[in-house]
Amino acid sequence: MAGSGQAKEGAAALADLFETEYERIVRYFYARIGDGAVAEELASDVFVRALERIDTFEWRGIPIQAWLFRIAHNMTVDYLRKHSGKRASPIEAADHVASGDDPEASVLLAIERQELLAAMEGLTEAQREVITLRFFASLSCEETAQVMKRSNGAVRELQSSGLKGLRRIMVAKQGKAVGMYED
Repeated sequence: MAGSGQAKEGAAALADLFETEYERIVRYFYARIGDGAVAEELASDVFVRALERIDTFEWRGIPIQAWLFRIAHNMTVDYLRKHSGKRASPIEAADHVASGDDPEASVLLAIERQELLAAMEGLTEAQREVITLRFFASLSCEETAQVMKRSNGAVRELQSSGLKGLRRIMVAKQGKAVGMYED
């Protein structure tokens, strides 16, 4: 977006996008990092970075949402590199789960999410990224392909192999848990 008029329009568009995309970006970060507070902070930072760089954004037929998730992806890579594997414990994560009327259900949900995140560690980086973008950030296959700079077919294949891998990991984990109680 060249010119300050376009930059102002871009900033207004970002304000609208904040309303519609913030929660999806938070879910994306949470799925990748496992800490709700950090996810919220990083999601806010995505919009700050986008606002700082809005004058350099050039329309190339790719939705601005894909650009935001590309920023989020890059921030995730940086964060994970700096914090190499540090994740919140299920109890810490429970603080950031939307609390309903049942605190026990909220804690159990947080633990299940942590188990899923741990199982995702057994996938390739590309499979984790596709699963996170598709199911945690609720992006379409096409949007995911744009963010990852891959074809739709490659995204579908990564999604399929990632889900099969998750199923295999979770079944193996359940088998080990059952085996512990059979002695």
